[in-house]
Amino acid sequence: MSRIVVRFRTSASKLRPAVIAGLLATAASLSAQQAPAPQLFVTSAAPDASAETLTISGGNFGARPFVTLDLIPLEIRAAVDTLIVAVAPVQAIPAGEYLLTVSRGPAPAEHASIQVTLGGPEPSPGDATAGHQPVRTARATPDPRPAADTLPSLPAGSTTAAKVGDRVISIEEVDREWRRTDPAGYLQLIRQLYELRQRTVSAIVSDELLAREAAARGVSVDALLADEVPKRVVPMPDSALISLYLSLGDNTRGATLDQMRPALRAWLARHSEPDLAKMNFIEELKKVSTRAEILLEAPRVQLARAAQDAALGPDKAPIEIAAFGDFQSAEYARFAQVFSRVRDTFGDRVRFVFKNLPALGPQSVAAAEAALCAKAQDRFWPYHDALVAPGIVNTARIMGAATAAGLNGDSFSGCVERREFRDVIRNALDEASRYGIQASPSFLVNGHLAPPPPPFLAPYDYFKLLIEEELARVARNR
Repeated sequence: MSRIVVRFRTSASKLRPAVIAGLLATAASLSAQQAPAPQLFVTSAAPDASAETLTISGGNFGARPFVTLDLIPLEIRAAVDTLIVAVAPVQAIPAGEYLLTVSRGPAPAEHASIQVTLGGPEPSPGDATAGHQPVRTARATPDPRPAADTLPSLPAGSTTAAKVGDRVISIEEVDREWRRTDPAGYLQLIRQLYELRQRTVSAIVSDELLAREAAARGVSVDALLADEVPKRVVPMPDSALISLYLSLGDNTRGATLDQMRPALRAWLARHSEPDLAKMNFIEELKKVSTRAEILLEAPRVQLARAAQDAALGPDKAPIEIAAFGDFQSAEYARFAQVFSRVRDTFGDRVRFVFKNLPALGPQSVAAAEAALCAKAQDRFWPYHDALVAPGIVNTARIMGAATAAGLNGDSFSGCVERREFRDVIRNALDEASRYGIQASPSFLVNGHLAPPPPPFLAPYDYFKLLIEEELARVARNR
């Protein structure tokens, strides 16, 4: 610790005690400022199911520590510098590993994380590991999953489903009637089937590539990954951290971004960054080791062109993104704010089509009808952009956005008051239902329902990934 020397020009006996005390306090303050902050550390987190608490041990927690468990802030029941008792629904938490982060500030020395296992049997008092991070142990229980070869296969389209007299009803006919009478339910099932197949085939391809590369090097797959993945780990930008925070919504329990920042950064470092590094390594293997491509085709719908639609981009763009939006949805607003940036990047290769999906109540419907009133004056997109700017979309905002968009005020007000587009909005809701879309934001990319974005992926990066994948598919199928 640096020493602060205070030199007096007169003897201490001629100074008042209060002055001396003030100078000494100043010196102590300056010394404290120069001393490095003690490193916060966490050694264990012991659950107590009966009290529904986690007792966290460590050091340098500070007077008001902030604790998260898998990014969910926990209420602090008691805290001292070496011990924290946090409220957690231990009995209700599914068995698994969770990332616990404790912070007292944003500096690197002011936060630490530990992986804890919850949901298993609690350690007995005589156990030498009691009070420390639980260790998951293998249980000698049979695997409840049935053997793969005992499960039925999906029936072929020509399989007979029923007979009525001399009439044979095939599975193909049943599916055709199902599509006609319940299009949303049919789409939901085949999309789910596709997603499960896509996930499975991706895992098979990845495992095969890693096994081939490991065999070629004469090492195990685990050794291969241990050697290659750390080389490719890259810290994610602050935009990923902000996107992860925004994706949590109400789960932040009112915690600010600055409060959550250490936990968010720890989560990205522990989970997202290694996963992305592994994915990048596998993508490299596809290009330089063994050629591999996934040819599974996604289910697609034929998108109808409706009078209510507003578009950005040419009709013949190779990529059409239909955005189903609710102006009351803050999540839709996050994505809508980058439409122009995406168009700046990809130009005429991308066309955005907006379709109303006001599903959050009367104010959503009012905003959707007002947007169509703006469209009647050929000012839909300026009005759209005014509504998706940060802030609450209420009646005053709905009317005020007309001025920001340069609309004729009297014409716009009359259109809104008469609810000229009430029926059009009903039709828009029916159309979204036919596509099996119920929530905003949802995006159809050339008729394929885009998967939800990873929580750490910023909206622009999400669209960039979708567009590049679809451009590659279009080029492959030419």
